Amino acid sequence: MVVITAETSLFFMLGLAAVLIIGFVGRAIANKTAVPSRIWLIIFGIIIGPILGFVRYESLVPYLPFVTNLVILLILFNAGLNIKLAKLIHGVPRGLTTSLVNFLIVVLSVGVLMYFLGYSIILSILIGLIVAGVSLSAMSAWGQKNPYEASNKTLLTLESSLSEPLSIILVLILISAILLHNYSFSFVTTSLISEFSIGFVLGALVAMVWVPMMSHFQRKRYEYSYVASLAMVFLVYTLSQELNGSGPISALIFGIIISNGEEIFRALKYRHSISFNLNKESKSFNNLVTFFTTSFFFVYFGAMITLQDYPSFVVGLVIALVILLARFSGTYISLFKSKYSGTDKIIVSSMMSRGIGTAIVATIPIAYSIKNTSNLVDVVFSVIFFTVFFNSVLVELARKRQVSIAKTAGV
Repeated sequence: MVVITAETSLFFMLGLAAVLIIGFVGRAIANKTAVPSRIWLIIFGIIIGPILGFVRYESLVPYLPFVTNLVILLILFNAGLNIKLAKLIHGVPRGLTTSLVNFLIVVLSVGVLMYFLGYSIILSILIGLIVAGVSLSAMSAWGQKNPYEASNKTLLTLESSLSEPLSIILVLILISAILLHNYSFSFVTTSLISEFSIGFVLGALVAMVWVPMMSHFQRKRYEYSYVASLAMVFLVYTLSQELNGSGPISALIFGIIISNGEEIFRALKYRHSISFNLNKESKSFNNLVTFFTTSFFFVYFGAMITLQDYPSFVVGLVIALVILLARFSGTYISLFKSKYSGTDKIIVSSMMSRGIGTAIVATIPIAYSIKNTSNLVDVVFSVIFFTVFFNSVLVELARKRQVSIAKTAGV
């Protein structure tokens, strides 16, 4: 039984204030430097967790199933809201190829590495899937700082929009196989197709019904109408999971459709005199909810790091190096004989930063008590840290190269 005392309540409120302040300051610093806010939040989690001992690993694990489901839902819903279908469809052929090639090469490369380090084949594949997703938030931040690279931004946005959800879904399916001790190709394939199809159809149907209703609430200017949309995504996520579909896919598709409602209904030749677009206030409120949730989760993640398993940090560094090599190989293969210049390919290859998606899926095996995964948080923290570092260095080098080429052309 947990007893809530005045001191506990005070500590919780101070901790909550610290999370928000660090999240805000971290983002401000990220706008001026190459260090993203997630690094500062994880470090804060390390301070209150393994260093000061205010929060203990054992007390966090029981809440992981609830926390991971909540964060996955909100992150993918937010990702859907920020996807513009018109731009995405335009970049599908090349973006889809780049995404799948990079994803597969990372999974295979990291999987082989982990197998040679003594992990079982299944755990090796699992770790490969965990670190295969590229950070959507990192892509968005890079795109805001480099608006002149429209083709690169479209390609990278599509890649991250596909790879993070794909990583989450495949990890969940593989964990189901591990728990059921069924690793047959037919089981995994059937599960994948079933979860994707049920999640997609359910998310799309509910969203298509909800778009006109949402538009009505916005037009009548009901206060906090966005809360109703948030409630619907919780509902569709839960219903999809209960029907053995993919809740994450349902949340993603629901977000995409309500964010692109006007374009979708126009493409269906539906005549209407009102706008079906999600208003700016709703998107702004959703970004605030996502900011708070991700800030909390990164601190939660940091508090789970033990800081005692030093070999795990070395393994994370090696994985980051493998990801770097795999990403350059995959990008150059997928963009072979394309319109992209050498500098473009370097920039696309450099965007290897791992973020919230990788952190979330790293905690899922622990939540399900999968054997030999207790050190995953330490390994993945190291992967996130070093991919962010390599990302920052390589993008800066690519930017300098681009400036040099521009000056030479000007001469």
